[in-house]
Amino acid sequence: MFSRRRFWSGLAFLFLLGGCGNSPYPTGLTRESVYFMSQQDDPRKLDPASSYRANEGQILDVICPSYYEYQPLKTKKIQLQLMLGEREAERESYPYTVAGKGKVQGERWTFHIRHDLRFQDDPCFPGGKGRAITAKDFLYAFRRMADPANASPVVTFFSDKVVGFSDLVERNAKLQKADKGADYVTPIKGLQLDATDPYTFRIVLNQPFPQLRYLMAMHFTSPMPFEAVTFYGKEINQHPVGCGPYVLQEWTPKRRIALAVNPNRPTEFYPSEGDPGDKEKGLLRDAGKRLPLADKVVITNIPESTTGWNLFLQGYMDAWGVTQTNFQQVMTQQGALSPEMKEHDIRLVKSNDLWVTYFAFNMSDPVVGGYTPQKRKLRQAISLALNSQEFIELFSMGNGLAAQSIIPPGIYGYDPKYHNPYRTFDPKLAKAKQLLKEAGYPNGIDAKTGDRLTIYYDNAKIEAAGRQYIGLISRQIEALGIHLESRAQRDVVWQNKIEGNDWQLVDYGWIADYPDAENFLFLLYGPNKRPGPNLSGYNNPAYNRLFERMRAMNDGPERLALMHQMRQMVQEDCPLIYLQEVQRMSLYYNWLGANKPHPIANTLLKYRAVNGEQRAQLQTKWNRPVVWPILMFGVVLVLGSLPAVQVVKHRHNRRVTDRNPSQQEVSA
Repeated sequence: MFSRRRFWSGLAFLFLLGGCGNSPYPTGLTRESVYFMSQQDDPRKLDPASSYRANEGQILDVICPSYYEYQPLKTKKIQLQLMLGEREAERESYPYTVAGKGKVQGERWTFHIRHDLRFQDDPCFPGGKGRAITAKDFLYAFRRMADPANASPVVTFFSDKVVGFSDLVERNAKLQKADKGADYVTPIKGLQLDATDPYTFRIVLNQPFPQLRYLMAMHFTSPMPFEAVTFYGKEINQHPVGCGPYVLQEWTPKRRIALAVNPNRPTEFYPSEGDPGDKEKGLLRDAGKRLPLADKVVITNIPESTTGWNLFLQGYMDAWGVTQTNFQQVMTQQGALSPEMKEHDIRLVKSNDLWVTYFAFNMSDPVVGGYTPQKRKLRQAISLALNSQEFIELFSMGNGLAAQSIIPPGIYGYDPKYHNPYRTFDPKLAKAKQLLKEAGYPNGIDAKTGDRLTIYYDNAKIEAAGRQYIGLISRQIEALGIHLESRAQRDVVWQNKIEGNDWQLVDYGWIADYPDAENFLFLLYGPNKRPGPNLSGYNNPAYNRLFERMRAMNDGPERLALMHQMRQMVQEDCPLIYLQEVQRMSLYYNWLGANKPHPIANTLLKYRAVNGEQRAQLQTKWNRPVVWPILMFGVVLVLGSLPAVQVVKHRHNRRVTDRNPSQQEVSA
């Protein structure tokens, strides 16, 4: 039966629907001091002892800061500055006695921390109130790195340098096998507390290691409260407890992460100096303001880049990268910012990163791994088949340089004149095919079995651009007659396969932890195998010996000569196929304050200022609801319903007449 109430209620709903916005956030949030950004997938974990990926670092480093950090505006000459440290660490020669070796010349570093540091408020503490931080909390972080249950990827950075640390690592490995936990009690000679000052600690090394200052700027060495580890147990990797400018307010898997200002944060201010020209660019306008500049950071999961790009254009993301997906929309053919971007008050910022991308062979794999001449030639042949420039043109829009070695521009040891003989692309593939034949696979056929060689390529390229990438590498490798089998999966699954060494060929990248060649050359140092940074598992004893000599040196001709020897060894063994030295283009809305990319620093979130009112006004302007189609539909619905209303009314009246006979009929 027709209902006037339902009809008008439905029509009212349509009008209300037309007035609804398309904001993905709660009403009013975009007017506030909130920085909105995205991530493709969840971090695997947020634990200072073991998190090593870039998306984990940018979150952890503003929750769990370290003794040092990087000055955010000093990018021409990268510079450390104190964060939790009260003053510069003191470095001195330190002779000590080793059983069976006598006197050994090492180093002793003395660190003095600030006296005003407190952990964030958290349920792990009595009454939920964070306590004061002392030197013990810094050394406890080192103990956690030595615990095999945490699978710290940087344990090898310290185990062969900190006196007694390797013994602790070995002891913990035995305890783990016996299911007895790790040793957090036995004194370690290389990790010393000051008997008279609870805010001072010392690290004793068995060799010179100037890079220790850089490691003290990484979240692995951030102070850690034992209360949090005890309280959260195995779930500590979802509950980082630190003293930084932000705390983890929310982590809804597959959806979002939110950071809120930490009331217990140490006092720090936006810098008042930077590189030459920064003042003229407006990069010092927030000088002297207390950090962080934004009250909140919201990181939304957006698996599809096209979805994220559309949200950015609607003003619901504050920044975005220039990618293959949006390049033609962002840039003109002359290389300038497009009119559409200018109309949206968008700025383009270009930067050179200390970052190199590469393909890696699993050196323990029976097909592509190994060190025999045949195995080397197989990898060399595949390396010659891959054309870096085609990847750069198609996926980086021409922004980048074909990489020839593991060291990128901006790092001492980079040689712009060096050309790797196995990274010189020949369209005819003459040398590549000859090497493949000498490896035992003429035209890609296994000479022993007659079967075509298949290489398995594990990756996390599950969206459209990723499938194009897979198509390109497949075409290039299959030109040799080799079949490439792609195994694409979600990023988290892919990372787990890598950690489990269950892969054959992957593409990867390395962003500098610190501005020293050692931080790139250690990617091929044998003892740094997984869970360390040596992805391929490359282990050449001669390379290892040279690396150990090189890392203790200051930059100079002697160090450079060792680097060249190492480069020659790796060139022939070919565990990696160097792809690209990365150049980045980023887009920022003008409602953001100063935004200067930094090639290393992970603490940039605390420097992001947001004008929420300006953003909300522009969002409203760009996302006005289109009401006329709904109004038109409503009018058509009303007019189209009038005849039906009359018919229904007529039938209703007729039934009423039939059911009420005249008075005459009743009397009869």
